[in-house]
Amino acid sequence: MLYIHPEECIDCEACVPECPVEAIFHEDNVPEEWKSYIELNAEKAESDECDVITEKKEPLADK
Repeated sequence: MLYIHPEECIDCEACVPECPVEAIFHEDNVPEEWKSYIELNAEKAESDECDVITEKKEPLADK
């Protein structure tokens, strides 16, 4: 799972078409059933649990 820091995001939406499962939305366009993830994303993005991605990685293998 990828978390996007809401304070560091510049709202360019460049990540939206790159998401292979179409799970990234601008905050104003999050479907109602997924709005609870907005708070979870903010909490996880600020935690030390996740590494910050600084370079492009190879995609996961297709199943």
